[in-house]
Amino acid sequence: MTWSMACSQLVDEMDKPDTRRKITFYLNPESNAAERYVCDETDRLPQGERGNVWRAALLSGFALRKQDERLPHLLAAQLNESTTFEEMVLLMEAVFPEEMKTFGNRRTAGQAPSKMKGSAPAEPVADDNETLNNARAMFGGGKDD
Repeated sequence: MTWSMACSQLVDEMDKPDTRRKITFYLNPESNAAERYVCDETDRLPQGERGNVWRAALLSGFALRKQDERLPHLLAAQLNESTTFEEMVLLMEAVFPEEMKTFGNRRTAGQAPSKMKGSAPAEPVADDNETLNNARAMFGGGKDD
């Protein structure tokens, strides 16, 4: 490759628009249990893994949103250090009752991944009660007293 061909190729690449997206937002661990959990988990991750985990979490949220735009918000409202697999399945059953009946034939809530077994039921933090109660009301669950 000649010098002029290399320069021409470099100019062509520079003319292409950068289609990448930089996503920036803040998490406040003092605002709610979910953000506190994510901040704590982030601190436990090796520095080199954080970007990939954040990217996967964002893409997973959009995958859930594609099924029902409420899902990422409902799951996020439930997230804390003691959230169980069974609670996630119950929420999915509330959103997709018919679909989860057939899913239940393949895997029941009692067959949670081994790392989740023995987790204590989640106890929402006072600040999180409003969102959790709204989610329960939306799907016919009772309110916390």
